[in-house]
Amino acid sequence: MAVHFVVVAVALFSVAFAARFPETSPASGTGLNTPTFALSGITGGESGRAVTYFRPGTSQQTRESVAAIITTNEVESVRAAGGVSPVSAFSSGVAAAAATGTEQGAGIQPLADIVDPLKPFVLYTAQPGDSPAYIAERFGIEAGTLLDNNPTIEGDLLLVGQEVVVPRKDGILYKVGFGDTVDSIVAQYDNITSGTVVDYRPNAITDPKSLESGRYLLLVGATKKPPPPPEPEPVVPSTPSSGSGSSGGGSTPTGGAPAPGGAGRFNYPLSRWHGVSDPFGTYRGVGRIHEGIDLDLWGMHHSTVFAACTGVVAKVEYLTYSYGYHVIIDCGGGWTTLYAHFDRIDVVAGQQVSGGTPLGISGLTGYTTGEHLHFEIRINGAPVNPANYLGF
Repeated sequence: MAVHFVVVAVALFSVAFAARFPETSPASGTGLNTPTFALSGITGGESGRAVTYFRPGTSQQTRESVAAIITTNEVESVRAAGGVSPVSAFSSGVAAAAATGTEQGAGIQPLADIVDPLKPFVLYTAQPGDSPAYIAERFGIEAGTLLDNNPTIEGDLLLVGQEVVVPRKDGILYKVGFGDTVDSIVAQYDNITSGTVVDYRPNAITDPKSLESGRYLLLVGATKKPPPPPEPEPVVPSTPSSGSGSSGGGSTPTGGAPAPGGAGRFNYPLSRWHGVSDPFGTYRGVGRIHEGIDLDLWGMHHSTVFAACTGVVAKVEYLTYSYGYHVIIDCGGGWTTLYAHFDRIDVVAGQQVSGGTPLGISGLTGYTTGEHLHFEIRINGAPVNPANYLGF
């Protein structure tokens, strides 16, 4: 027992002595300094302390905490991702939502906009080899839907780089005008209810009676109302469209007043033009027709465009595709008129206008191969032939 005690005591004494007086390495007496090398862009310091090696280096622009990279203004509010299953892995749900979204080619989009979109449409840029039918198939809609919402596309003709509006579902994409409500919009179409419009999540409607002018709503499954029976042909003087006195393409607006001879509820929207370059009803493919009339303004650059009716400016749109810069006037009684391809618009939404009020000057904005005024007359949203009301 005594021997055991002595052995333990000797062992404890040895450990304590070694800790207090550690053996000096032969290398320590040679004056060898700690090797210098760089970590995080910093060369080893004089003292050789470990903290020197791992200090963040300014040359690498590192930060002491990843959290410091994320600033408040870079964080968007999180919203529920309705396209992701709550019972499956998040990554697999996102992959499924992205795959079914078929939005390749629509530009870089935030993940949330693919999983849970807050816009009812995608703006797609045409690529080499694209056609309306091919784009529609990629996005899972009917070709007719794509063409109806891009009225200036002619058949299968698409230019590389041309912007195409692609609704997320089959239906009618509607731009909210001055004073519009969900109920007043729905009343213009068939096969659609207010509840359908409100319940479609990408429409993001918070108050059906107070809609922001200029925003877009998708009327899922809606169809246009049939046009009314055609009115009798108007008895008006021959069209003053001979082009005599043409401005020759100068920048001064042509025409000090709308052309005389308007009959009934509508007036001419121009003082003069060469003729009709594309009449109403021209077949556009996939069961579509040209829904307006094109008045040729070759050599009459910047002609003044006039209101063809008395009413309220319902919409003013500045687009680089389709109709380009255009104006829609609510003439009352369900009648509207549309004027497209302006270079400059001089009225605002909500403005009261009379027949003959200047709206702006003609141009080449949107999809057009030559200067002209695209003019439409609609009743309850359905296009009718302007030549039935004016002597074009």
